Amino acid sequence: MTTARSARTSTTLVILGAVAVWTALIVGGAARGIIRPDPFARRVAATLSDPRVAGYVASRITDAIVAQRPNLVSVRSLIEPAMTGVVSSAPFRAVVRTSARAAHRSLFESVGQNMVLSLPDVSVLVRGALQNINPELAAKIPPGIEANLASPQAERAFTRFIKAWALVGRILWAAWALLLLGVAALVASIWVAPDRQNALVRAGGTLFAVALALIAVLPAGRIVAAAITSDPMLRGVVHGLWVAYFGPVKPLALIAGSAGVVFAAAGSTMLEAVDPFARAEALWRWLTAPLRPSAHIGRAVLLLAAGAYAAAAPSRAATGVIAAVGLLLVFLGLREVFRLVLTGARGSAAVPTTRSEARAWRVVAIAGLVLVVGLGGAALLVFRGPPEVGEAAGIVTVCNGSAKLCNRRINQVVFAGAHNAMSNAEIPGWLFPHHNHAFPRQLQDGVRALLIDVHYGVPAEEHVITDFNHEGTSLDKIQSALGPEATQAAVRIRNRFLGHETGKSALYFCHGFCELGAYPVVPALEGVRDWMVANPGEVVVIVVEDYVDPLDLAHAFEEAGLLPLIYTGSVAPPLPTLRELIDWGQRLMVFTESGKPGVPWLKPAFESMQETPYSFHTPADFSCKPNRGGATAPFFEINHWLETTPAPKPSNAAIVNAYDFLLARARACRQQRGRLPNILAVDFYDVGDLFRVVRTLNGLDEPATVARAR
Repeated sequence: MTTARSARTSTTLVILGAVAVWTALIVGGAARGIIRPDPFARRVAATLSDPRVAGYVASRITDAIVAQRPNLVSVRSLIEPAMTGVVSSAPFRAVVRTSARAAHRSLFESVGQNMVLSLPDVSVLVRGALQNINPELAAKIPPGIEANLASPQAERAFTRFIKAWALVGRILWAAWALLLLGVAALVASIWVAPDRQNALVRAGGTLFAVALALIAVLPAGRIVAAAITSDPMLRGVVHGLWVAYFGPVKPLALIAGSAGVVFAAAGSTMLEAVDPFARAEALWRWLTAPLRPSAHIGRAVLLLAAGAYAAAAPSRAATGVIAAVGLLLVFLGLREVFRLVLTGARGSAAVPTTRSEARAWRVVAIAGLVLVVGLGGAALLVFRGPPEVGEAAGIVTVCNGSAKLCNRRINQVVFAGAHNAMSNAEIPGWLFPHHNHAFPRQLQDGVRALLIDVHYGVPAEEHVITDFNHEGTSLDKIQSALGPEATQAAVRIRNRFLGHETGKSALYFCHGFCELGAYPVVPALEGVRDWMVANPGEVVVIVVEDYVDPLDLAHAFEEAGLLPLIYTGSVAPPLPTLRELIDWGQRLMVFTESGKPGVPWLKPAFESMQETPYSFHTPADFSCKPNRGGATAPFFEINHWLETTPAPKPSNAAIVNAYDFLLARARACRQQRGRLPNILAVDFYDVGDLFRVVRTLNGLDEPATVARAR
């Protein structure tokens, strides 16, 4: 091959390699966050850190509020600033992630559908934000706000953008193959070049140019935004989304730039021809020397643009200068490293031989590869932007009250449990309560496992009577659990109202007999939903003693708005970590004691859970013997209350929920059963030291104690 032909081939390979590397890094860096639902949802939430996006979303929510309650237009100036605070909060970002994930999946599961990003739980957060500022105004906020974040035209445009990238994503593997081909083309350009040292410098410069072209993609979003819309606010939103999706190319650009600096330093050292100080002196002469008129005008325009940019964005300009100085120092340092390497490789011969030159090339190649990996890794660690996992991206970093719990699997965490959580003194007319407070207060205080009973009941004037025919439960079965005294009281109430039914059979929270206290399931579960929306870093377990059809129970959870929060995966080990559940938006795990089939996410409790007995009458009766559930089930529940039917006693809870007593039993059961207790179920959770014991078992109070399941 002639020298000229080799030079042309080398140049062609450099150009093809640069284009291939740039394309592969753009596709590989951006496509994953567009075509996969979880990274997509995280990046949507991350855009809220951009004030332009946050302001737009706050305005859209305010529009939705005023549209439902037109009279609130007079206090719009109070509502919108509060919305800005809501949008910046972790709960709101969790809602956005959940909605974005659902919209993404819906888009790819439904042909021809637009991506509709709506926020159905906004009213919970809005009322909470306004409660401290203006309680009267908070009370006027409608409960069912569902704000759409984009117009139909914007939704169609966004859908086209996502689907276009989805086509690219289907051949994502080809992008990485293209990257390998691009790197191979750059290496081949050096190999076939008639002057390999110059080719090495040129390849390094090409990689550095690729890095600059990757970085240039981010500000190009402003041009795209200007082309899409003339609305200044929407332009900011488009640019914010652009940066969120193409932001991952920044670390890739740093790697490419690092490789380019290493190659250029290696080649210039072998040539001893590229002197940055000489180049700087030549640049200065160009800036000050007289030029022909056209070049003079071009230089003037360049200087004016640079000066205007420095005046308009002094911090960015200073950052650029510092970065340039840093790169120069890196280049000089690498050149010195390669000088030492070359000196050792060539030996002390006055005239390098063919063998010494070949050896020098091998040593330089190895040293270059090591430096590319090391420098690229250092660039990632030092210069990369905020990671996707973090508050900046809307990801909660504290799980169930502690960052230490985030990376533990759900069966490696202890949950404070409320036995018969639905039975509480806040419910009007409830007889024999097991707790002092209802679900929202229980959750707020720290309960994370709700053990509840659901029955069919029929409203009869001001009472509810148990629908035994519908649920197929005998009176004798419930009597055996509640005792004769409660049963007799329930029968007296039932006989008084039987035949005076005022409604249809429905789901109620009852303890055995709805005659002793009942309230509808859906509104109470809505309270659970509201609390979970406002607390996006919390994982909750619900165990249902169910006397109802699974489909009816599932419908109640769906009607309460809990369905998007429910865990739908497997309960076979290894189970997900708290962080994974939170990141997936599936923070509620629901079990049923009956284990009836029909609804996949209603997990059979005693296929996944083992427990202790629960009929203890004195503290001395407590034991850790196996009860329901197999010995290999991953979850372990300790039932810890004294049975004093029909009325539980807070005085007993004060004894058995005391720190030393409860902790000693939990540790004894852990030793005997060989498994960390995951649920400590008690009566009167706020009497005694339940939460302190849970913290100790989770290793949060005692540094030497680390909770781990076997």
